[in-house]
Amino acid sequence: MRIEACFDSHVHWQASGEFSERLKLDSLTGPEQIPNLQPERHHFRAEWLLGFGWDDSKWEAAPHRKFIDKRFPNTPVALQRCDGHAMWLNTEALQRIGLMSAPPPGLDGGRFEVDENGELTGVLIDRACDSVHAMIPKATNFEVRRFLLKGAQLFNEAGFTHVRDMTCDEQQWNEAVRLDQAGLLTLAIEEYFWLRSNSNLDAVLDLFARAAAEPSPNLRVKGVKVFFDGALGSEGALLSRCYHGRSHSGLRLWSTDDLSEVFIRCWQLGAAVSVHTIGDAAVDEVVDLALKLKDQGHSGELHLEHVELIRPETIDKMKKLKLECHLQPTHWLSDRLWLDEKLGDLARFAFPWRRLQEAEVSFDFGSDAPIEAPGLARTFQALRESAEAGIPRLLGSPASYMGHKDLAWAPNSYTVFAEERLRQVVFRGEHLL
Repeated sequence: MRIEACFDSHVHWQASGEFSERLKLDSLTGPEQIPNLQPERHHFRAEWLLGFGWDDSKWEAAPHRKFIDKRFPNTPVALQRCDGHAMWLNTEALQRIGLMSAPPPGLDGGRFEVDENGELTGVLIDRACDSVHAMIPKATNFEVRRFLLKGAQLFNEAGFTHVRDMTCDEQQWNEAVRLDQAGLLTLAIEEYFWLRSNSNLDAVLDLFARAAAEPSPNLRVKGVKVFFDGALGSEGALLSRCYHGRSHSGLRLWSTDDLSEVFIRCWQLGAAVSVHTIGDAAVDEVVDLALKLKDQGHSGELHLEHVELIRPETIDKMKKLKLECHLQPTHWLSDRLWLDEKLGDLARFAFPWRRLQEAEVSFDFGSDAPIEAPGLARTFQALRESAEAGIPRLLGSPASYMGHKDLAWAPNSYTVFAEERLRQVVFRGEHLL
């Protein structure tokens, strides 16, 4: 099988390189193993120890700061969950961000987990993590370049010549342009600038305009990305009913009024809008907003990311819009362990690629790297095994959803895949594998 312009439609480019250097936590079988960790110097950013990949869905005990305190009583520790939407901190880190001196105030779009005594466990969900990100020192320009080169290498090794990057900022853009001008990029990359809140909308749109005016051979500025809800694993994805056995239905990170302003201003500038929507309620609310704006005469390029749960009535409404969905079949390999338990009968609406096919709603496949490892074999495996487990089977070849539509961009770029193995990866005529 030869795939022209082999395309991962949803990645976090810098994070893929950066997280490969963080303390790896995916092999932990419980929080009690934290004291056994042996971090190395490159796992630190200044004083902060950074890790990635813990998955409490596989544990009997819940994560709590006391486990980290045993091993790291005086070092600030921030360990990111495998879905990227939760952080697990120790007491020192909580004190550094000012959370131990007073109870956390109410927070829209975030959650601070507490134990049976009402004390902070150290687990922060979605917008509750913002103060941690603000406290950890930023990577240097040199480090960002290293992360980007490492990320590009990972995607090439996974078979990709084209990727769509979802969380770019000004520092990353500047360093990516430098790498491209130096002839060091072996990927064609679509860039979306991450809009964290309406307070920096002007700055992000100014960055978009400046970057779009400075084309680079392997970089294309496409639009703006927002997170409307969280993830299913950490129970931040916005559902139409409560998580099974819980008293909450997830998190809404944006008001529809604020998101409406983002849509209108981005479209006026010619920028695409990409919205992270995992839960069924999140998808439905964003689709309703786009329909409302369409009726008011506002339209533009709209992308929905993940759309892991979509009710049939939402798909019917999606057919009235021109939009693109971006799904990650490999999430099924991780989420199948708890999908029914968390979602109850909502689980029947999960991984809707067949239903989108039948409704003729456009979509592509990606990995969400580094949340899932990128790779053609894993995507094919996920589609095959999910169908065997009862997820409606994709019609046709998965490769149809894994090629970039513009074959003239980075010509003579292709991937050969046979017998579930990569055989060749060629970028602009150069054999990388």
